[in-house]
Amino acid sequence: MTKNIAVVAMNTKKIPYVGGDELIITLDNQKVWYTANTKQIRIPLVIKFGDLIINKFIQRFMKRSKKRDLLKTNYFSKQVARFLGRNEFTQVVFENEHLRTTISHKLEKKHGFVPETSLA
Repeated sequence: MTKNIAVVAMNTKKIPYVGGDELIITLDNQKVWYTANTKQIRIPLVIKFGDLIINKFIQRFMKRSKKRDLLKTNYFSKQVARFLGRNEFTQVVFENEHLRTTISHKLEKKHGFVPETSLA
């Protein structure tokens, strides 16, 4: 039995080097030079613009300078959960705990199953 492994990361610099059999699911502007198995999620301009407006609002009225891409993260996790639900993977490796909980929750809610998960 072959193991189908997916690596989910919004920032590919934060994941360790993977062999080559794994599928890397990432944003559309990330380049993964060491593998051809890459699924890139494209973020629509509407989502990017919405994040820009939210970040400007938070920066101006709440006086917080940390940039937060709430809409982009939500859209990315929704698309990854949809992709993982359509395809069978025995193990999914996530970049961080936030992505893991968000995507696992969406998979369990929509499809009723969660593959084995771990952190990079």
